[in-house]
Amino acid sequence: MTGQKECRRICRQSRSNFTYTFYFLQKEKRYALEAFYAFCRLVDDVVDEAISPEKAREGISYWRTQLSKMYEGEPDHIVAQVLRVYLKKFNVPREYLEEILAGCEMDLNRREYATFSDLDLYMYRVASCVGLVSIYFFGIPPTLENCETAVSLGKALQMTNILRDIRSDLIRGRIYLPMDDMEKCGVHPTDLARISSQSELGLLDLLHLEMRRARRYFDEAVRGLPEDKRSLRLWLAPILMGRVYEKILDPMERRPLRVFEEKITLSLIQKLQIIAKTVRELYFV
Repeated sequence: MTGQKECRRICRQSRSNFTYTFYFLQKEKRYALEAFYAFCRLVDDVVDEAISPEKAREGISYWRTQLSKMYEGEPDHIVAQVLRVYLKKFNVPREYLEEILAGCEMDLNRREYATFSDLDLYMYRVASCVGLVSIYFFGIPPTLENCETAVSLGKALQMTNILRDIRSDLIRGRIYLPMDDMEKCGVHPTDLARISSQSELGLLDLLHLEMRRARRYFDEAVRGLPEDKRSLRLWLAPILMGRVYEKILDPMERRPLRVFEEKITLSLIQKLQIIAKTVRELYFV
């Protein structure tokens, strides 16, 4: 199995909304995104699937070494070997990948976030920096405005994930909803695991507060997109991701407490409708 095939296998196995957008890219860009996403998936799994915190830290240390070798030498891991080629070809800044590793490491050092500012740093590292790397592979010029758009979109996607993954994060002992927001809404951490008639109104206030934040990030990202169609087409894959995730917010807003019952997703038909509408707007209208 070649390195590129291994990257593709990891992407397909993840079944992420992120990876299906790769099919709209030219081959080299698609291959670059496959390698980058495989790297992100492996680093994330180091933390989420480790048998102990010590093993997880060893894994983060291993990937820091691989990252150094991607920029300064020859990495050992097959995915890192593939990604190294694209990082060099597309001139991707090292600092963004270092931040991604630092963000994953935050999951080892803390189980909750006192303030939204604390959470904002986490979202920047694990989501916005993924977007900042990706724009190089998409062929989007890394101007200040484009970078700010990538940062906003990354936070919008991550905030949506936080809201729909509250239940599964609790099982892993993690709470990403800021503690000061919970206190302001009269919600205790134990209320997230066991909803009562006394806690229901506070939980609704809390969820609506965080959903409004996610919407604001989506709005910021949309405002930052270029107006001319030729430049906008470079953003096709990020736009598709944004529209899919923003659509996930709709059922949350109609029935917020549903996030404690199931993980909210879109059907294949809904995703295809978003794809068709977006492609029509960018290429035929």
